[in-house]
Amino acid sequence: MWIHFSSKEISITNLVLKGHPLYQWQESILSFLKNLNDKNQTVLMSFTSGTTGYPKKIFMKKECMYESAKRTVNFLNLKKRGIRGLLCLSPNTIASKMFLIRAMIFQWDIYCIPPSSNPLENIEGHFDIVSMVPMQVFSSLNHLDKIRIVLIGGSSISVELEKRLQKISTICYVTYGMTETLGHIAFKKINGLDKTPYFQSFEDVYLSVDKRNCLGIYDYDMGTFIQTNDIVHFISIHKFNWIGRFDHIINSGGIKILPELIEKEIYPFIPSHKRFLISSVPDKFFGEKIVLIIEGDFFSVKIPQSIFLGEKKFYKPKRIFFVKNFIENSFGKLKRKEIRNFVIKNLLTI
Repeated sequence: MWIHFSSKEISITNLVLKGHPLYQWQESILSFLKNLNDKNQTVLMSFTSGTTGYPKKIFMKKECMYESAKRTVNFLNLKKRGIRGLLCLSPNTIASKMFLIRAMIFQWDIYCIPPSSNPLENIEGHFDIVSMVPMQVFSSLNHLDKIRIVLIGGSSISVELEKRLQKISTICYVTYGMTETLGHIAFKKINGLDKTPYFQSFEDVYLSVDKRNCLGIYDYDMGTFIQTNDIVHFISIHKFNWIGRFDHIINSGGIKILPELIEKEIYPFIPSHKRFLISSVPDKFFGEKIVLIIEGDFFSVKIPQSIFLGEKKFYKPKRIFFVKNFIENSFGKLKRKEIRNFVIKNLLTI
């Protein structure tokens, strides 16, 4: 489905009829555009992603959404008319909704396709901008030459993916944001000569950390402050690096361990096409013990003992479990607690 915002009146082509498998997906997009153009000052942005706590319904002022959209477009220098965008995420996500708002305000032409793991596979022509989750980017490495700028969000990217993107001419940014911040508040350019080793926030977004080292976000223009559960390495009021989630911390024998740190250590020893995570299961001695959970069928995993020396001895997974399919939320993020509970209920006694 094409949406031509660059026309005098919005032009939509390639629509499907009621009863078609893609009708509901199509209606989600059109319904949101209709809501943007009604007389209400707010719009339902669906559920939050859980970055600041339990997921909840959230309504946002349209005026704030428009200002956020302008900020991102100004940063990316995509203000000219006729920009071609590709929308390939679920229409229910904040990323898709803000993408549509940017397109509407700046009169882009966007091609909308249903979300899939390999969205560029059958795409013809070239596009200026696309937003993807890391899994989509990884699957699209051979087709990224069709895109000028790719925004990567939804979850952290692996070291392997970042390494592969160094050979890609497409401009790649990892983004940081959430529903509560109306999308991006910080960018990290991860390839090219001007890549950066940290996230940098917009000039009117000021950062802080609490006693947990979790990121706080003060948006001067919006007049809002948001306290997240994201543990970061705080560099300055505009710069940081993401480390992990406070609510993911594992307490094993009194030692507090961030699973994301272990995942970075062992990623080279897991096939790049395999998704995995570090979690824990109950243990009568330690309270919790570290385990490695891999998506897919069983295969032999060999992780050198040398990476678990010194203090890292606590990082060593005590068991490895294989789960056929990981559980995700609508944002494409892994539902760690549900995956852990599945392992405890179905695999722990095996």
